[in-house]
Parts: sequence; structure tokens; C-alpha cells
Amino acid sequence: MKLVRYGAPGAERPGIWQDATKDEPARILDVQGMVFDIADYDARFWRTFGIARLRALLQEPNLKWVPAAGQRLGPPVAPPRQIICLGKNYRDHVQEFDAQAPELPVYFAKSPGALCGHGDVIRLRPGMERVDGEAELAVVIGRRARDIQESDALAYVAGYTILNDVTNRDLQKSRGQWFFAKSADSFAPLGPWLVTRDEIKRPHSLRIRQRVNGEVLQDAKTSKMIFRLEMVLADLSRVITLEPGDVISTGTPGGIGSARTPPVVLHDGDVMECEIDGIGVLRNPVAMMYG
Repeated sequence: MKLVRYGAPGAERPGIWQDATKDEPARILDVQGMVFDIADYDARFWRTFGIARLRALLQEPNLKWVPAAGQRLGPPVAPPRQIICLGKNYRDHVQEFDAQAPELPVYFAKSPGALCGHGDVIRLRPGMERVDGEAELAVVIGRRARDIQESDALAYVAGYTILNDVTNRDLQKSRGQWFFAKSADSFAPLGPWLVTRDEIKRPHSLRIRQRVNGEVLQDAKTSKMIFRLEMVLADLSRVITLEPGDVISTGTPGGIGSARTPPVVLHDGDVMECEIDGIGVLRNPVAMMYG
């Protein structure tokens, strides 16, 4: 299943996306219109209903569908408690960053307030001279994880989505840390949907790409991760209790715009696309905002 949240910012409704067929255009199942007690894809949903409830819902008669055309897609999960990201988790990105491969995972946080959805504008402000993005595979936690084993780790994943880790490189350099440079409003596009875990059988064999105005910048395989998902989730859970709805983003491969010669940075009017096989394309325009 592809889980979406559609509607105006702050007023998104939970839905299930159905791709277009030769007979039907793409459409969205209005989950809240069918069952009033599922208000959102939030921590309560994962704890009390989860994927099984949605599967049962799809078997009911007289499903309430809405046309997908013209619908805004917000982040596919409600604002999470935390977004945890990995730094330097692909060797080719290590080489373009500082050439110092980590012996253990490097974690940093990204503000949940930076989240936006598929099609939402990445907002630049005057003075943001060197901003680029990073295509990343992200997972959403489906049940509480504490002191879990690597062999069981993927069972705690609700599904997979795409995160674009937009970063202000000048701020990253001047402040000497990552959180501030990566947490500006709109600097965390997420989506376009959450693909449930059962549909991604091999999360480490996915092709991941980033394009700006159609030019391919990143093109790699998730098999190139230094630290695999199972290890990362088990490692995190030994220190931090992972709660349903938490987002874990798994790092980016090499090819980012700011590391190129000449650099490829974002400007007003650009269009960014992050694509992962089996998930889809997360597309966001870029605009300079004044005032």
C-alpha cells in the first residue's frame, strides 16, 4: 500500500493512494471518510490500528474514493516526534565530504518543523547562497523499539519513503554543526507517500537518484550504504527508544551539487526530484522568498 496525507498544510487527511490504470485515473481512498476513528497517520494510529486495519478497510464495500488530480500531498506521516539522520553513510559521499569514513554511525537530528510534502516549495531566503539537496531512503517506525536485535530490526519498520535532506552549506560550515543548517522551514521534503514494508522486499537493492532541472546529480544503489538499516535501528534502540511515527533517514550517496566543480546550488525557479525504485519520485520546486 501507498499511504498518503492529502489536503491543505495542517489539515491533511489520511488516505491510500491507488495508481492510475488503463481504466481509472489515480485516486485516493478517503480513510477518514470511511472510519472516523483514524484521524491521521500518527503515533496513535501505529500503536492501535496500523497496516492491518487499512488492509481490512480495503475489503469493505462502497469505498469512498476521491480523484488524486489536484490534491496536495503532505508528508505521508503526521509530524513525528523526531527525525534522526545518518551522516556519511555512503563511501562516495565520504570522499566528496572529508574522506574520513566513520567506524560507527554518525547521527544528527533534523527539525520536524522543516517537513513539507511532495510539490511543496523549498523556500530560500536572501543570504542563502549555497543550498543543495540530498536524496535519501527514509523509514518510518511502526512500533516501539528498545534494545532490539539486528535480526528483528526490519519488523519494527512500518514503511519506506523518500527524504530530501536540503542543506544550507554556508551555514553548515560557519556554525560547525549540521542541525541548524538542515532545519530551515521547508528543508525536509518527505514523500510522496509511505510504501508499506511488505512491498519493499530488499531495501538495500534500490536505485536512488537526484535531479535538478532534469540534470542527474546522484545515481547510486542503497546497497552502497556503509551501515545497513538493521544495524542502524538496533544501534539507535540501545540508546534511544524509537517510537511509532519516528522517521529515520539513512544518508545520501555521492554526487551532491555543492561538491561538484562548478557547484550546482539551488536557485529561484529550480525543480528538484528525488527518486527511489519501488517508492516513486519526490518533486519540489524552489523559490526565493522575501519578507
